[in-house]
Amino acid sequence: MEQPKANLLHRHLPLLAVLACLLLLPARAARAADDLSGYWLGEIGSPREKVSIGLNLQADANGRYDMQLDLPIAHLRSLPLHGKADIDDNNTLVHRSLHMALRLQDKELTGTLLGSGERLRLRRGDRDSLPSTNPGNTSPQALSGPRWKTHLGGQIFASPVITDGTAYIGTTAGTLFAVNLADGSLRWGSALGYPIYATALVTDDAVFVNSDGGYLHRLERKTGREQWRSSIQDARSSREPPQPQSAAWEWQGPRPLLGDGLLYVGGSDGSVQALDMRTGASRWKRQLAGRIQHGLASDGTQLFAVTEAGVVQALNARTGTPLWQYRLASRPGAAPVVHRGRVFCNDRSGVLHAIDARTGNALWMTQFWTSWIESEPSFEGNTLYIGSSDLRKVSAIDINNGRVLWRTDVGGWSWGTPLALGDQLLVGMAAGHPYFIDHAAGIGVLDRRDGRLLATHALPTGRGFQWGVAGTLAHHADVLVAADIEGVLMGFALDAMIQSSTNTTQANALRPTPTSLPPRIAATVTSTANATAAGRMPTVNNKDPR
Repeated sequence: MEQPKANLLHRHLPLLAVLACLLLLPARAARAADDLSGYWLGEIGSPREKVSIGLNLQADANGRYDMQLDLPIAHLRSLPLHGKADIDDNNTLVHRSLHMALRLQDKELTGTLLGSGERLRLRRGDRDSLPSTNPGNTSPQALSGPRWKTHLGGQIFASPVITDGTAYIGTTAGTLFAVNLADGSLRWGSALGYPIYATALVTDDAVFVNSDGGYLHRLERKTGREQWRSSIQDARSSREPPQPQSAAWEWQGPRPLLGDGLLYVGGSDGSVQALDMRTGASRWKRQLAGRIQHGLASDGTQLFAVTEAGVVQALNARTGTPLWQYRLASRPGAAPVVHRGRVFCNDRSGVLHAIDARTGNALWMTQFWTSWIESEPSFEGNTLYIGSSDLRKVSAIDINNGRVLWRTDVGGWSWGTPLALGDQLLVGMAAGHPYFIDHAAGIGVLDRRDGRLLATHALPTGRGFQWGVAGTLAHHADVLVAADIEGVLMGFALDAMIQSSTNTTQANALRPTPTSLPPRIAATVTSTANATAAGRMPTVNNKDPR
């Protein structure tokens, strides 16, 4: 009796298929009625920060959507987004690579975009109603130019390191220089034979620096004579220097870290080594997956390395034993930095990560709105200061929750660590052409309390793809030192800069300050930040103030 039933069902399959299609017609019609084409206006963000956003959607003949993004904070206007968005079976507009999932409800598109916990809320609107970013102080005071310039040749992406009236810095032409701060004259130059992108480590009697030859070099500090070179990887470094047709160029090198007589350094073959600072002999070596193009950090007992694969790896500083891993969204933009029990690391997807140094667990993530972050942060208590790339902004962020306290547009790429002096931050800016966003190179002075841009010194347009200040500014006594990418080391009168910006601050003293801004910040930098800046392992502090 079962066979006739099966035959009957088989004969009616075409009819059942037609009925199923008819039943689906109302749902398809309802979906078609919810055409999302047009301009949508609103905000995106989290409790850490909310910003204005616009999204232009246009459906094609197949019901898939082309998209254009307006994101004023990131200087993006009518930016075509790669790929198309689709309506899935749950009537949700999705684009997986953009972490997009939006649903229409009560005439609002709500959901997620760009990841890291940001929520998006949009209503139909007009692009002309999109708010612009606040320019802040649009007429900062102009600072005087350098009192000396020294042309070193090659390009300079490293940061100057100052000790006892001498600045030490390497160039891509392969020479490490010692420059007299008083007048910019050369004390010595040591040709190492390979490009130098990394910042040097200076001790009482030696200078240590990595070269792209795959070596860590020790030089006598007084004369520049090379005392030894130790291989830190299997072969020479391969890198893609900055050029306008690439979105993956590399301009940084790993700076050695000193602790208890050992030099800790990563190599482009993915190895982390501990070397005897006197002889260069290897004490231990640990192989990681992915190149290491940035320096290491330490809290005194652990080392923290970040690989090109986007993995933050914690190691035992004494043995090199792996402890935990944390995965970033993409390749890193700068070396990890440790402060108050937290490891701070950023990536080129535009996200700053705060990680628990003991466990490797994420504490928070803060968006930089599609911008690379090539800057290492500096700190004052619970406030973090950091630069950015295409965002062009220096930001102040609460380290406890990632909340943005202020952001200031400084006009150019701010890749170095903001230099804190009293109530002010000094930053260098770089620029490039041809490029899809306009940038201006120079030096800026900001008020640490509210981020106002107080004064600037503009650098002239360069001759190559990039010019301006790539690294971190340095100072000693009354001299501020900056290195231009085009191979020029400059010495500025620091007192004049600080005095000029102080006068501007006093002139604006009666302006109201928003209540959301942090209180007045003391001038003293923490011992942890000082140790990190000097390239030494900080004193261990096992207490996390959270």
